[in-house]
Amino acid sequence: MDCQDIVFSQKQSQKRIDKALRILPSQVLKKFLFFALYLLGARLNAIASLVEMPEKSGKTTISRVMKDGIPAFHDRRQSAKINGLHISTPQKLQASVLIEEDYCAITFGNMEHQLKIPQNHRIHLRSVLLSLLQADLLSVHTVSSVLGITAAHCRELSAKLASNDIPEVLIDKRQGQKQDFLVDLSVKAELIQHFAARAVTGHSTSSQALTELINDKKKTTISSRTIRWHMNKLGLMKIKKTLPKLVRDLKKNS
Repeated sequence: MDCQDIVFSQKQSQKRIDKALRILPSQVLKKFLFFALYLLGARLNAIASLVEMPEKSGKTTISRVMKDGIPAFHDRRQSAKINGLHISTPQKLQASVLIEEDYCAITFGNMEHQLKIPQNHRIHLRSVLLSLLQADLLSVHTVSSVLGITAAHCRELSAKLASNDIPEVLIDKRQGQKQDFLVDLSVKAELIQHFAARAVTGHSTSSQALTELINDKKKTTISSRTIRWHMNKLGLMKIKKTLPKLVRDLKKNS
């Protein structure tokens, strides 16, 4: 079976896996995926990494399925036989995640137990998902996909959160420069003046051109990146096209 031409959707895959986890224990689902990918010809070490299952356990699963068939997928830890009676023990509680428009819906067990968190509540969402990862209710693949970060970064945040409070781990404390040490009022005035003059006369208003003019006039060594940042901060790029027209209209009216 050749799957090279099949297009796989990461988004659809995550939705389907989350739905499957509502009725299947994660270990059983991993065994199904391991065996299916094995049949499709994937390498065992690659499969083990993808489904987050030890390669040795995967080999054991394959051997048991080949020998016992479907019953080999069953998690033996979930049941026990006592005096010939088959007694099922409660399955481990599982959680699943589904992105719904502006919300992230986290379901526990079934649809009756659901937590909805707005996606723009980034700190709240991160803390909840990472906590569920620590409790082994969500996989690192699920959490990293929802948060849009790598699995390695996800594990790092989870480890830090285990020993530190939320502000130390999840809140960005970086602060920008509080004073414009290089770009003072005189430089800003020079920037606005040159920008306006060049915009009206049809000359280039690129940050590179303005940087050269300002550095030559003020005897400074300001980078074009800094000039470009201040151009955006002052809103100059928004008047680049409207300023010449405004000047022409004023001349006509006068």
